[in-house]
Amino acid sequence: MEGTGAALSGRRREARRNDALVVDAAREVFAAHPDAPMSAVAERAGVGQGSLYRRYRTKDELLHRVCLEGMHAIQAHARQALADDGDPWESFERFMRGYLDSGAGVQLSLAGTFTPGPDLFAAASETHALIQTLIDRTASAGRLRDDITAADLSLLVAQIGGLRLNAPERDRELHHRYLALVLQALRPSAAAPLPGPPATAAEIEDRWTP
Repeated sequence: MEGTGAALSGRRREARRNDALVVDAAREVFAAHPDAPMSAVAERAGVGQGSLYRRYRTKDELLHRVCLEGMHAIQAHARQALADDGDPWESFERFMRGYLDSGAGVQLSLAGTFTPGPDLFAAASETHALIQTLIDRTASAGRLRDDITAADLSLLVAQIGGLRLNAPERDRELHHRYLALVLQALRPSAAAPLPGPPATAAEIEDRWTP
C-alpha cells in the first residue's frame, strides 16, 4: 500500500509539473502568436498532443487557465508588496519587476480571443483592487505620482512585456530597461500634467468581450 501511495504521489507531482510546463508554454506561444494552434503549445512544452487535450479539451479552456494563472501571479506579487513594511517605493519597484517578469502582462493581448468565465472577471476585479491599494499606499507616502491608476500600470506592463525581438535574453534585458524608464517617470519629481483621463477598468473589461 505504501508503494502504491508513493507511486500515486509521484504521478501527481509529475502531472502538476507537466501542467505548469503547458501553461508556461501556452503563455509564451500565444503571447507571440494568439492564433497559434494547440499543437504549437504541445511542441513548446515537450508533451504529446493527446496529453495536452486530456488536460484542456479546447484552446479556450487553455487560454482561460493561462489568464487565470496570470491574475493569481499578479495578486501574489501585490500581496507580497503590501505585506512589506519597508520603504514604500522599493516595495512598489519589486512589485513592478515581479509583475513584468511573471509574463502575466501579456495576457491583455489575448483579450477578445476567447470567452472568459465569471471567475476570470472576479479575479481581474480582485487584481485591480490590490494594485490600486498598493498605488494609493505608495502615493500617500509621497513616493509615487498621485494621478496613476491600476489600469495605467496594467497597460504599461502589457506594452513593455509585449516587446519581442525573438531573442529571449535580449527581450528580458530590454523589458527591464524600459521598465526602469517608466519607473523614473512614475516618481513625483517627474510628474507633469498628463493628456486625457486614464483608462478605466470597464474599458479594459470590454476588451475581453469576443
